[in-house]
Amino acid sequence: MLVESIVITAFLLGIISACSLPLGTLTTLFWKPSDRSIAFLMAFGGGALLAALTLDLVAGTVAHGDFYPLAAGCIAGGMIFIGLNGIVNDLGGFLRKASTTFYHLRKQEYRKFRRILSVAKRVDVFRDLNDKGFKELADSIHNRDVKKGALVFSQGDPCDELYIIASGSVDLFDAKEKIETVHLGKNNDLGWLAFLTGTPYRFTARATDDVNLWVLPKSSFFGLLPNSPILVQAVQRWLRGAKVTNYLQIKHGMDAETVRQWSDQAVHSLLRRSLFSPAIQIEHKGGSFRAMASQIRGIEWFGNLPHEELQAIIDRLIFKQFTRGETFFYAGEEAVHMFIIEHGAVSILDPVNRLSHAIDLSPRDAFGHMAFFTGSRYSMSALATEETGVWVLRQIDFVRLLVVLPEFARRFAEFLQQAHVKTYLEEKQMLSHDNASIWINKAVKNIAASKEIIPVTKINFDIGTHKGAPLGIWLGIMLDGIPEALVIGASVRHSGLALSLLAGLFFSNYPEALSSSMGMREQGMKFKTILAMWTSLMLITGILSALGSIYFAGVSDAVFAFTEGVAAGAMLTMIAQTMLPEAYFKGGDIIGFSTLLGFLCAIFFKTLE
Repeated sequence: MLVESIVITAFLLGIISACSLPLGTLTTLFWKPSDRSIAFLMAFGGGALLAALTLDLVAGTVAHGDFYPLAAGCIAGGMIFIGLNGIVNDLGGFLRKASTTFYHLRKQEYRKFRRILSVAKRVDVFRDLNDKGFKELADSIHNRDVKKGALVFSQGDPCDELYIIASGSVDLFDAKEKIETVHLGKNNDLGWLAFLTGTPYRFTARATDDVNLWVLPKSSFFGLLPNSPILVQAVQRWLRGAKVTNYLQIKHGMDAETVRQWSDQAVHSLLRRSLFSPAIQIEHKGGSFRAMASQIRGIEWFGNLPHEELQAIIDRLIFKQFTRGETFFYAGEEAVHMFIIEHGAVSILDPVNRLSHAIDLSPRDAFGHMAFFTGSRYSMSALATEETGVWVLRQIDFVRLLVVLPEFARRFAEFLQQAHVKTYLEEKQMLSHDNASIWINKAVKNIAASKEIIPVTKINFDIGTHKGAPLGIWLGIMLDGIPEALVIGASVRHSGLALSLLAGLFFSNYPEALSSSMGMREQGMKFKTILAMWTSLMLITGILSALGSIYFAGVSDAVFAFTEGVAAGAMLTMIAQTMLPEAYFKGGDIIGFSTLLGFLCAIFFKTLE
């Protein structure tokens, strides 16, 4: 009877300590706490758990003279947690927290950086770069995924990034001159000559299947030059080489004397200042745009911006000429460009409903902007019906402008909150009413915080990409909870579970469930699924606590100390590796005082025993 009573007690205490898991999920139904609120609660729970582990687990074991088995157990527990955490993260479990997501993606980027070093050596300008230079190169490169059929870049765009194909394939084609398509695969570079000479792309690049690219920004490349004489010499050889000369003459129509003059000036500037001017300047037609900025239909909020902000926008615009019959974009493509007509005419067509009338646009009309602003896909196709000149704004430039132009960003936030934007998302992008509201609210919030807006096309990206994510998340959360179940079982069997430890476990579980549940719902997981996950984990915690009380019934003091150490080491590692980084990631400096309050709270419960 005594054994049964201990087992039942351990089970019930395990349930009590973990009932805050489904409680945290249920809370999301009526409360959407800010990141700062979640950070406060999470740091509070982490501090309470730290105090409880110190007072009720470690201190008691050390007092009995079992430090060495305890220390060995702590080290083993920490290493076990780190190893298993890495496994479940690779299964998709990293999505359970923002901090684990960030760390996992950064680790994936590091792995890719290591692989690119061998590929970069095949581009002869990097051939003799020393180890330090290669490290700086790798640190400058980021990874980009492009879906099948999407544009990598468009003909006439400024070349401010160098692309190297890590996987997949890309087609290069000239829509104007109907030049035969060039098919490029793994380890090929895209636009190296345009990148080096600062000229616009002469081709359009489209992914023929899902493509993974390594991307080197031009600003990072030029940043390497001042400290790398070897790289400067390699660039100098290219600038004076036949490939650059032929490229500028044949692809851009420059005469031999103009090319020679530019090459001489570029080399002179390179040796003096480690940079040089582009061979061809991008056309902006800034004067014409400034004159009509307040009259652009569809984006009237562009008008009457402060002079310096309007000039910054003009500097990012690209003026392009389209021939009659040339297509701007097709329905279903990701909206990476927005267009404003300077002269000519454009027809907007619905390829699905052929009975619908085309929408005819004229000068001062913007088009493609709704999909562009929301980061979604074009719902219709656009075709030039006569010779047409347009200003083009790229998505990458728009994102940068939002960060540096406060009035521009404020007006855009107001634009997103207009009723017709939500209607567009619901009717054209097929978002539910709730999802449209969630995206708009999050976008406005990110604008206020100068953060990048998550495109509509990426709302469900993470869960959709990782098919095993729900299982991985569940395993990851269970991994966080196994040590506490062992602690409960051990404590009930030997000395009774301290009130401070029970409180520490409860307070640490609640914000973890609250934060993770909100994150998983934002990733597209259903509420019922999340609640079922947390409820099952509450029951598993109770069962493991009961089993722990049975296991610890006849073990020696050394084995008991070692096992407690394993649990304590795993929990302390979990606090340091996931809880506190998650809190700091969301709340910044608020977590220091919050952790202190949680620490004192656990001590207060200790005084009540």
